[in-house]
Amino acid sequence: MKALDISSVTFSYDHEAESALQNFSLSVAGGEAHALLGPNGAGKTTLMRVITGQLRGYAGEVSIYGNKAANKYSLRNIGYAPQPISLFPALTALENLRFFGSMAGLTSAKLPERSAAVLKETGLVQYAHKKVATYSGGMLRRLNLAVALLHEPHLLLLDEPTVGVDPQSRHHIYEILAALSVSGITILLCTHMMDEAQRLCSRVTMMDRGAAVFAGDMAAIDNLEKLFLEKTGRELRDE
Repeated sequence: MKALDISSVTFSYDHEAESALQNFSLSVAGGEAHALLGPNGAGKTTLMRVITGQLRGYAGEVSIYGNKAANKYSLRNIGYAPQPISLFPALTALENLRFFGSMAGLTSAKLPERSAAVLKETGLVQYAHKKVATYSGGMLRRLNLAVALLHEPHLLLLDEPTVGVDPQSRHHIYEILAALSVSGITILLCTHMMDEAQRLCSRVTMMDRGAAVFAGDMAAIDNLEKLFLEKTGRELRDE
């Protein structure tokens, strides 16, 4: 069964003449780890926001495990770790997990169990009662991921999950994601790092200026960076 099915989606922001997404289609099978690559401004984050229901008013269809995007059934299946750290710095890690867990509908009986599990999974048990404002960049990324995993989603959306982290935290995040993939969790990974995409994903979709420009099996690609530049060009993207 398809975990994520995006068909001919077009979306425009009110203040922009060009569409942020242009007739974009993407299919991700259940249990697949799929890389989403594109230069700055390609539309990757916009696409993530469409999938998670943060943006409405698009043309086309988006379904998650057969349910329309943004309905209560599809949202239960999604875990999302956005590129901007989405945590409350004045709260501890455990307090953040309690807040987001309650927002995700976890019961008072289930929440402590899941909080303990994701803290252990991300290597943050000993920092559970420390305020997030004291966390390093790597710790923030790992807690961001912990929040996304809290309600045991079937589809995990990751937007630059290792940007700005130290090698140790990056390695730990890779181990977590590899284990999740083996367990059958579907992953859509948005990244600028070609080695990361090749290490973690079996398929790849490249996008540029809101449109898909390539989709294929990672194993069939000899040089991912070379192919990426061929499909998206060498023009600098500073905005």
